[in-house]
Amino acid sequence: MPRTTPPRPIDVTAVLPELAVHARETTRLHPRPGAPDATDSSIGGPLLWPADEPWPTCTAPRMVQRSEPIAPALVTALRQAQAEREAQQGAGSGGRRSPEEFALLDKAMSRRGAGVDLIRYTTHWYESEAHEEPNPLAAVAQLHARDIPTVRFPAGTDLLQVLWCPTTHQDLPGQPRFYAGPSVHLVWRRVSDVSSAPGIAPPQPRDTHESYLPTPCVLHPEQVTEYPHADLLPDALRKRLDAQDERWLEETDFHYQYDLSIAPGCKAGGWASWHLTDPASVDCRCGASMDLLLSFDSSEWDGGSKSWRPLEDAEADHVGVCEPTGLTPGRWGALRIFLCPVDPTHPPLLNIQ
Repeated sequence: MPRTTPPRPIDVTAVLPELAVHARETTRLHPRPGAPDATDSSIGGPLLWPADEPWPTCTAPRMVQRSEPIAPALVTALRQAQAEREAQQGAGSGGRRSPEEFALLDKAMSRRGAGVDLIRYTTHWYESEAHEEPNPLAAVAQLHARDIPTVRFPAGTDLLQVLWCPTTHQDLPGQPRFYAGPSVHLVWRRVSDVSSAPGIAPPQPRDTHESYLPTPCVLHPEQVTEYPHADLLPDALRKRLDAQDERWLEETDFHYQYDLSIAPGCKAGGWASWHLTDPASVDCRCGASMDLLLSFDSSEWDGGSKSWRPLEDAEADHVGVCEPTGLTPGRWGALRIFLCPVDPTHPPLLNIQ
């Protein structure tokens, strides 16, 4: 069944015609759980893979969470300090912790620079650890050029395959310092080179994190128009948009960022959302400003973007449709892959927002 994004509740270019020159087309992939085969575009489905080509693996160190109980004497002191605060401020008040509590928490964390879980009374931290053996990558997506016309393919190719090591990595070569997520591998192919090759059963990764293992999904590609984050617009236009957005929000309850500009969900091309941080510069090693290639989102829409819910899913179960892939990068965020517009074969850059 095709998926149809409802028309935007407000035509922003009718009010601000200057926005039209900043429009981009994106392909909403509209993944839904299913049984794709190796010839389909899919998320989490099998890949067209030459029988004589080794399956890629990861040898980059991964981040592993460790934990240990807080010392019993420190637990007792923390509970006593909490009880004293609640006696003064009222139980369940959620008031600010006392200096004594902060000092005890600092003592608990100082062991390893760890976080503290005050439900289980444990400390936790992350350590870099090598895979015992090269970890086979997980097949994440296969996308035919015909299904994502919003993406520029390298000359001579018409198939994009996305694989990644489904564990958390930091300090990956060539990636931003603050990135923490899968190590991503892109393969650009020509279908005619592999379409007649028998499918192979790929090796399964041994080291995994559930949030990076997709549920097999069929796709229902749809092209929609997007507009950039307001802070990426020229100053004069941004100021006019900000003033107009206040009126839209007050009069209609629709917001430029959530309802009128950038589509949520898994998509190819278009504009990247910067809903957690200010827009960041994403520049290729060659100096070019990179474009969004793919966004793997935890949900297809949420409470802040209900207007993007497809018409065909109006009566469907919310969770089953809204979270089809099972992917939850970061803390229920979106893993975005950026590509060089000058040369798509340049290494991509990664970001989780």
